[in-house]
Amino acid sequence: MDKKNIKYVIIALLIFSVAGYYLYQHATDMGLAKPVLVLKISTNLSEKGAIQINNVTFVQSNVPVFYKRADAIPTFPEIEVNARLNALDTAPASFWASTPFTKDDGHYEVKIYFRDGKEPKQGDILILPIRIIGSTAVVMYKTTAFYEWE
Repeated sequence: MDKKNIKYVIIALLIFSVAGYYLYQHATDMGLAKPVLVLKISTNLSEKGAIQINNVTFVQSNVPVFYKRADAIPTFPEIEVNARLNALDTAPASFWASTPFTKDDGHYEVKIYFRDGKEPKQGDILILPIRIIGSTAVVMYKTTAFYEWE
């Protein structure tokens, strides 16, 4: 290859890099990705020895539009979450999300995938009932978290 062809290859790579970065940043707006909410849940024991959730942090993310989204298969004991938009008495906007629960760990990550047509928009309030389910499918602890979609 001569120097002229190398310059064209470098320019083409730069153009593809900039286009890829733009698509990555605006994929949800362009319909190429679906929104995801990642919850990082911390648990500990109360003074009486009961399990409780002491902190939940939220991270907005996205997945490709063709990513398989479905309800999580229950594996008790587990921490489970779903999301409702703007009102507690509405149908769930997300699939059931869960992660196995062990008393030893204390830090869990749950990804919430939204149903088609129920994706949150900027300013929507997500109401997130969070439950810790024991090995006999009994609710051991429950709380509700709120998040404003940005």
